Formats: sequence, structure tokens, C-alpha cells
Amino acid sequence: MNKKEDIKLPTISKDLLEALDKLFPENSPNLNWSEKECFWFGGQRNVIRFLQEQFKRQNETILHKE
Repeated sequence: MNKKEDIKLPTISKDLLEALDKLFPENSPNLNWSEKECFWFGGQRNVIRFLQEQFKRQNETILHKE
């Protein structure tokens, strides 16, 4: 089984991140949300944060190669 660190992701574009950020914006939990909804929306946003970090790392790598 591969470790998460061993998996190489395809290049992540800024356009993709901006679109996903609009589709799944950062939101504080709403008091009307169920616990399940809090986990669901939190999980969606966690994926966006992960992709943003990967984008940052990819661009730092590109800058350091030049």
C-alpha cells in the first residue's frame, strides 16, 4: 500500500483551485447543521485546503528548479 507522501499528483492549476474555492467556500459551521453536515462540509473544505497546499508545493518546486 502506498503512503500518501509517495503518491504524485498531476499538476494542479490555479484556475481549478479558484473554481473549487467558489464551489466549496470556507464556511463556519451553521448552528442549524446536523453533526453529519458539519463533517460533510468540513471534509469538502479539507480537500480544497489539501489541493491548495499541493499547488503551493508544486510552484515552490518549479521556482527552485530554475
